Amino acid sequence: MNVTDMGLRAKKAKQDRVLETGKRELKKHAATIHCSNGLSLLQRKITNALLYHAYPELMLKEEHEITVKQLCQLIGYQGNNHAVIKEALKELLSTVIEWNVVNDKTGFEDWTASSILASVSLQGPLCYYAYSPRMKQLLHSPSMFGRIDLFIQSQFRSSYGLALYENCIRYRGLPYTKWIEMDTFRKLMGVPADKYPIFRDFKKRVLDKSIEEVNTYSDLVVEAELQKEGRRISKLRFSLKERTKRTRIGGVKAVKALLSEEQAALQDRLLGDYYFSKQQAVQILQDYPPQAIAEKMALIEKSKNYQAGRVKNPAAYLMSALRLNYQEAQAVEEVRDRKKDKTKKAAALAASKTVAEGIRKDYQAFRIQVIDQTLENLSETDRSAFMERFHGYAQVAISTVLHLQRNKYTRETVLTSPQIKAILRQFIEQELVATEQLAMEQYLEKLPKEKRAAWRLSGEDT
Repeated sequence: MNVTDMGLRAKKAKQDRVLETGKRELKKHAATIHCSNGLSLLQRKITNALLYHAYPELMLKEEHEITVKQLCQLIGYQGNNHAVIKEALKELLSTVIEWNVVNDKTGFEDWTASSILASVSLQGPLCYYAYSPRMKQLLHSPSMFGRIDLFIQSQFRSSYGLALYENCIRYRGLPYTKWIEMDTFRKLMGVPADKYPIFRDFKKRVLDKSIEEVNTYSDLVVEAELQKEGRRISKLRFSLKERTKRTRIGGVKAVKALLSEEQAALQDRLLGDYYFSKQQAVQILQDYPPQAIAEKMALIEKSKNYQAGRVKNPAAYLMSALRLNYQEAQAVEEVRDRKKDKTKKAAALAASKTVAEGIRKDYQAFRIQVIDQTLENLSETDRSAFMERFHGYAQVAISTVLHLQRNKYTRETVLTSPQIKAILRQFIEQELVATEQLAMEQYLEKLPKEKRAAWRLSGEDT
């Protein structure tokens, strides 16, 4: 088979996928879903979109190409700041994921690690990217996978929400996910160990918000079930239900014929003024009464930003107004002058957040100092023995960095790699540092009263 034939076959396979399902759907290996990582929302969306685009030719080509415009369309990105896309792609080069897959021949679990992307290049409007051989082998023809709808993915507003969605779709068709240890779940959601250690705060900032996003934007309805050991939450799982879908007869045109005159007029406005697709407009008319839609449109169109043409995404604005039930005072808040007390509170909050951000940066520097000093304080013999253990622990990660960045690092200098430095500090913290040495609470106690007050006012959690 020549290159042209392979390209035509891959193109036809991609078209067939869309025709069969009526949507852009990615079969993502369960091992890459149920792995710990700290990907941002944009990085998660880009990872899935690139794999979706490359999948028909994954094993046929060493390097894949996509236009930046196509990539933005796949992830639902409407901004013009392509530097953000470039930065996210660069981060994917240094993001290593690990997975365990049962070997069909031996029956044993095979552990592997690889960077998400092996290389990436932006040349004008084109983006070229490649996967490592190990990553391609894992991603191609997965026996266990979750189906990710790229349109649904584009609706998510936080990495926590998208991470929960990916970890739930693997169990679609079952009443529940499996029970997950809380420590494992935190890693799956990409929450650092020192962030929201109190479960009450973790539930408010991560768990509840991610569930709300899944239930708002996806075709699943999920609910958490918690399991305790004594007074501590030790495990959780999620009940799963398919979102109820109304039967469609004859497509959008037939649905429109069934609408009232008021609904038909609203549908035309949703399509023409707010740039929804036909399917989205029909769904909105099914989910909300006509009066509510008309009221929210009126509120939006009164705003100065809308009238001045500064609303770049009217569809998202209207969806927020419907979901959050904006009232007159909320929708026209930008039209009214800020009251002095609100201005003062906002200024105080902004100042406290600036202070809190400085505290968090100082705390991270403090952690690094304590960890590095702990290693320095070891005797030469103990330090040598410890580093030998570390090389065994991080052997795969070190080999990966040496392979992917062989022009930059050697075995003598690989410990200067930011990635290996981070793994080393994590290993030192795990093996040598007492928990109380790095406790955020104790660090805060040493700060002046003014800084502690600003920290509390900012809403940061310890």
